[in-house]
Formats: sequence, structure tokens, C-alpha cells
Amino acid sequence: MASEIATLIDLHNHTIQNCRHDKLLNTKRGDKWESFSTDEFASRVRRLALALHSLGIKNRDTVAYVGQSSSEWTIIDMAILNCGAIGIPIYTTQSVNQVEFILKNSGAKAIFVGAEELYTRLKDAIDAAGVKLVIGFFEKVGDSPHNLISLLQEGAEIDNENPELFQQIRDRIEPDDVATIIYTSGTTGDPKGVMLTHSNLVSNVAACLRIFDFYGKDDVMLTYLPPSHIFERMILYVYQYSGVQIYYAESIEKLADNLKEVKPMVMTTVPRMLEKVFERVNAMVETLPAPRKTIFKWAIKVAKQFDTEGNNSAVYMIKYKIANALVFKKLRLGFGGRIRMLVAGGAALNPELGRIFTAAGMPVLQGYGLTETSPVISVNRLGRNRMGSIGEIIPGVEVKIAEDGEILVRGPNVMKGYYKNEKATKEVFYDGWFRTGDIGYIDKDGFLYITDRKKDFIKTSGGKYIAPQLIEQRLARSKYIEQAIVVGDKRKFASALLFPNWEALRAFAEGRHIKYSTDEELLTHPDVRKIYDDVINGVNKTLAQWETIKKYEIIPGILTIDNDQLTPTLKVRRRNIEQRYSDLIEEFYKKEYVEPVKE
Repeated sequence: MASEIATLIDLHNHTIQNCRHDKLLNTKRGDKWESFSTDEFASRVRRLALALHSLGIKNRDTVAYVGQSSSEWTIIDMAILNCGAIGIPIYTTQSVNQVEFILKNSGAKAIFVGAEELYTRLKDAIDAAGVKLVIGFFEKVGDSPHNLISLLQEGAEIDNENPELFQQIRDRIEPDDVATIIYTSGTTGDPKGVMLTHSNLVSNVAACLRIFDFYGKDDVMLTYLPPSHIFERMILYVYQYSGVQIYYAESIEKLADNLKEVKPMVMTTVPRMLEKVFERVNAMVETLPAPRKTIFKWAIKVAKQFDTEGNNSAVYMIKYKIANALVFKKLRLGFGGRIRMLVAGGAALNPELGRIFTAAGMPVLQGYGLTETSPVISVNRLGRNRMGSIGEIIPGVEVKIAEDGEILVRGPNVMKGYYKNEKATKEVFYDGWFRTGDIGYIDKDGFLYITDRKKDFIKTSGGKYIAPQLIEQRLARSKYIEQAIVVGDKRKFASALLFPNWEALRAFAEGRHIKYSTDEELLTHPDVRKIYDDVINGVNKTLAQWETIKKYEIIPGILTIDNDQLTPTLKVRRRNIEQRYSDLIEEFYKKEYVEPVKE
């Protein structure tokens, strides 16, 4: 990355000066992809920034935006920055109460809203926060006179009258200015506004560009994660600087179709998407004739033995080449056939699954970061990909492990602080280091590992510590478990709440011809109970005696954002879940657990 780039405005200038082509931003309208050239992107950003300025949006004012990922989202984001304002991205799935808090806390002067139905859902929050300037992404929303098209027209007129104004506005922007306030969804309490400066984000973009190679307009990227999440937001800046073709997926439901249409080379993802893909592939394989099914399962067995760091024997490579010809090529076609790498973050990746995709020619590179660190702290690389780790520390960033195992970070990517929350800011800094709240270690080769969240540790009444996330990850490797929650703080033993993967469980019931009228009835069937008994017993064999799950229950429901049990980034609200199922948890501990007699 060029050394003279100190702000996201400089990054934008680099894109429009050095990355000129016809398909910079691409969004599907109906059955066709609509493309914006570099020149069109630059023009829209310029005109929209001028229109916002004319509507009273000044340097360091806050402007919120909520809408689906699209070319327009990126145009709005960059226009807010070029206006000198501070962007406040909001998830489309955020609860109305949280949206009201964010708008009030940030003092948003305006809000862009993606669609009429979204505005209808959030209208009370917008009104309660006193936001008067409402702008539709496409059509006008509510009774607002403004939308993107009308503002672009106004901006063009302003530009004609005063062509020097745009640069005059941008000249006021400094590297240490806050570029965005991103409200962490938080597993407890109100969201905290993370202040990230231009230099925070630019430093992270620069580090990623040193690690990964992009090939300009010849590279095709598909983005499907919410751009309001810092991971995808920063990656979009990487893409813009590189001048690659950016395609915005229509939705999660249409992702499979979009992959085949776009044929991307690089994509960021979350582990759950890869899990879903593999579950569907397995379900399809079960319908195949026996010989083809046998070949597929053999190939997957070969993939599980693949060494992602390249230490594969000659004998193994013979088997690998056969598996590649018979099975792996077909798996790649499901992703369009051109994937060069999949960068995964946001949650723990099952090493076995990562090995399978990597063996299939689609390397999965697990990384780690937080909103407060812009976000990337560490990531695996092509040729240096150690499954189970979250990679090596990125250039320019320092990491050390505290005495209690907490991962501490220092570097140019670390946030300025929490907006209007000095107390919380002081709590997360120690002697110049940012406390991540994650427990982990660095191996002898410099690869970072996470073992748990510090605040999630369970201490039994016997004084033993249990890391619940490690156990939960192992339980969730079963295709029959969507989510596992381990409980037992200040109790004599650990127990678990298991949330089923209903798709896999119903397929099992159909295959066994199990008859049931309700989900609750299905969960009581002896064959179903045996599935979960076997999963618990299998995981328990990998644990120390005091960590083992003594009791469990299968929950006839799902965790959702709407029931306030998941955050908008799909992290578990552990406290909410424990409160929701407090009676059931109490039942676990009403009677003393007696270890079964081993024969």
C-alpha cells in the first residue's frame, strides 16, 4: 500500500486514479447484474457528499445507515467519509430498542434506510431519537422528500456551481479523525460505540494487503456478509484499494446461485456457512447410489488427512490426486470453480472442516479480530495455514499473553475508545495494551490460538475452572447440534443445553421412519436420545473428569436474534439464554449427580 495513504479519503483517491474499469461495483437487479464503473462510483460519491454538506451535514457530524449489502451501501459509506462526517452503520437485524439507543447515543443527524419495510420497522426508533433527515437508498421512505437519486441530482448542481467545494470539504479530514462509530452488539447491556479513526482502518487495510495478493480488475470478489460488520467493512476497503470486481450477493438464500454466476476468486465467510454447505452436500450424497456414496466418503476421509502446511507424503498424494479427480473438482464447482482462498472469521472453525475445504482446493484461512482492533489481529496465510490456530500476528501489531492467559493487543489498529463511555474505555486498556477478553496462547512458531472467553469461564463449587466454549465447539461438531451452551458456574458439575440442527434431525427421523406429531415428541424418541447420548459420551472422553457433561437437555426451539438470544453478529447471549431456561437448569442440580458404575 502506498505510504502516502493516511486516510480513507486517500484510499478512495487511489481507487479512482489507479483502478479504472467498468465493473468495480456490481449488484443484481432482477435477473441482471448492474455494474458501476470506477468513474461512476467516483461521481456518485462526490455528488452525494456535496448534497449531504448542503443539507447541513458538517465535519464530525454523525450519519447512520441501515440497509442490505449493495453498491449503494458502499457509495453511501464513502460519501459520508468524503463529507467529513462519521458513519454509524446499523445491522438490518438490530432490535428496535437498540437502534433507538444507537441513534440517540451517537447523536445521528441523518439516517439512510434501505427500504420502505425496513423504515416501517424502525420508524418509532428514528422518531424517538429525533432524527429528522431520513434518506431512502432507492425509493423515498415514509414521508421523506429525499432518496439517493434526488440527492445525486442536487449534488451535481452544487458541483457545477462550485467545483472547488468537494476538495475544500475533504481538506479538513485528518488521519486521527474518527471515521466510524460501530456499536458492538454486546452479549449483555447496551451496545458500546467503538470509535475507529481513519488511521486505524488504513493500518489494517495496509497489513492485509501485505499478506494477501490481489490482481486488480482481473480478480472477482463476492461479498455476502453484512457490511455493517467491521470484518466485511474493512475487507471492502481492501477490495476498493485493489480495484477488484466487487459483487454483492443478493441474500443468503441465493448465495449458492450467486456463487455459480459470479465464480469468485476470493470470499470472506463465517464458519457456519461452510458447515451449512457441507451438511447439504452430505445430505445430497445420502441419496446417491451406493458406489458413488462410497467414493465420496472415501474422498472425504482422504481430505481429513490433508496437511494444510504441505507435509503430505508421496503415497498420500497418489490417493489425493484420485480423490481430487473424482470428488474435489465437483465440490469446487459448487463455489464457482475459481476460489483461490476463503478467509474465515467471527467464530471458531472446526479444523476438520477447514481441512476438507482446503484439501478440495479452496483454502480456508481462519483469522481473528475484534471491532475494537479494526478488526484483524491475526490470520493464516496461503502456505502458512495451521488448522486449529487463528494464524500469525499481522504486520505492525503486537500481541502478548497476560499472566492469566488473556490476549493483549497493541498497535495502530486499536480503537480510539468507546464513544461517550470513558469508564468502559479505561476498563479495556492496561498499561497501553488493549484487553481482548479472550484467553489464548502463542505456539513456538508464532501461531495464535484462542481457548475461551475470559468472562465465560465456569468455576465449579469445587474450585475447578471449565472453559465452556471449547466444550461447546466440540459438541457442535455433531451435525445434529446447531448450538450447545455449557452451564454450571458455582455448581458441582457442568451441564449442557443442546439446540438441535432440525434439518439433520428430521432427515434422520425420515430415514428411520420415525413417526412424530410435534418437535417435542421427536426429541423424546429413544433413537434420537441415543444420538445425543453418544455425542455427549464422545466429547466427555476428550475432557478432564471435572469438565465432563453430567446432565443435558435437548431444547425444542432455535436461537434467534428476534428472541434476543443471539446478537446481530450471531454471538450467543449466554446470560439471556441461562435466564430463559433457568427452571430447566435448576432441575439439573436438584438431585445429586451419581457417577455410573463402570463395568
